[in-house]
Amino acid sequence: MLFSTTQHAAASDACTTGAIHTEATVSVSNGNQYRTETAFHTRNNAMINFIDDETSMISVEGPLAWSRDQDGDHIADEFMRSFALGHQFHAFILHFGKIATEITATPDIAFQGNSHSGFIGKLPFGGKVSLVGDNWEEPQGYIFKFPNTPAIEVMFFDWRKMENRDLPFHIRIDDQSDVYDYKYSKVEITERTPLWFMNEVAAPDIDAVQIYRLHRKLLAAHCMGDADLMASLTAPETLVASRGDLFHSSDQETRSRFNSVFNRVVYSHYTDLAEPEIEVSSGGDIGWAGVNVRAEGAEVKSGEPFSDQWAWVMLTRKIDGVWYNAGNASNSKDE
Repeated sequence: MLFSTTQHAAASDACTTGAIHTEATVSVSNGNQYRTETAFHTRNNAMINFIDDETSMISVEGPLAWSRDQDGDHIADEFMRSFALGHQFHAFILHFGKIATEITATPDIAFQGNSHSGFIGKLPFGGKVSLVGDNWEEPQGYIFKFPNTPAIEVMFFDWRKMENRDLPFHIRIDDQSDVYDYKYSKVEITERTPLWFMNEVAAPDIDAVQIYRLHRKLLAAHCMGDADLMASLTAPETLVASRGDLFHSSDQETRSRFNSVFNRVVYSHYTDLAEPEIEVSSGGDIGWAGVNVRAEGAEVKSGEPFSDQWAWVMLTRKIDGVWYNAGNASNSKDE
C-alpha cells in the first residue's frame, strides 16, 4: 500500500510556523561524551550543533549544507544534508509523512533481531527510512539506510507526556560501529514566526546560503502579509518582467504594490516544489536564483481559494555586505 502526501507537505513550505528544539547529553560506547542541540523547521531547514571543547554545527538549508566551527563557516558536502536531517529524531516522530515520501506498508522489517511490521519511505536527500511498528505516533524505532553506509538503528525509551502526546527522552542509536545514548534535557515543540529558523541560526558567511535565505524570507513575507519586509529585502531599484510587461520598481513602489496584494489575498502556503538553483558571480556582488514554487491561499473578500504554480529567476545584488532582491522575471503555469 502506498501512502501519498499533499504536494506542499512533501516539499518545503515557507509559511510553516512549527519549531522543534532539543538539547541532549550524549554518551558513546567508546567513552566519548558531548552535548547536542537541534532545531527543525522543515525537512529542508534543520540544524544540529555538537557542543564540546570544539563546538561544530551542521545545517541543511534548501539545496545546501554548511558547517560552522572554530575555523569559520564552510560549504559542506552533499551527505551532510542527510546527516543534519537524520539527527532530527523527534521531527521524524511528529512529521514522518512530511519528511519521507513514497511511504509503503511492509510486514517484514528486521529490527533488534526480530521481524516487525512497519513502513518504508524515501528520504529527501537519498536513502530510505523504515518506521518500525504500526503506530506512527509511537514507533518502536527507525532504521536509516543512507547510500554507501551501514544501516543505523534508532530505539526509543523514556516516553513522557508532552501536551497532547508522548515523546521519548532517551534515544539509542546503533550505527554498527558505536552505540550512542541521547538523554534529553529539553524537547520543545512550539509555534513561532515563519522566520524563526533564520533568526535562531545566525546566517553563515556564505553568499549562496544568504541568497537562499533571501528567497525564503520573501516567501515568508507573503505568508505574513508583510509589505514592509518585502520592501526591506528589495534593492532601491529593481527590474521586473511579469505578465508581458517590463518595468523598473523602487523599494517604496514594491511596498505599495504588495500592500495592495495583501489587502486582496491571504497566503496560507508558499512552497518550494524543487530546490532553488543558486549562482553567485565571480565578483561576489551579483547572483541569481531560479525557483519553482506553489502559492496557496484565498481571496479576502470572496474567500475563493487559489493554488498557483510559478517559476521565476530572481536577480540579487550585494550592497554594503547585504544581499537584496534586485529583479525578477516570472511566469505562471496554466492549470
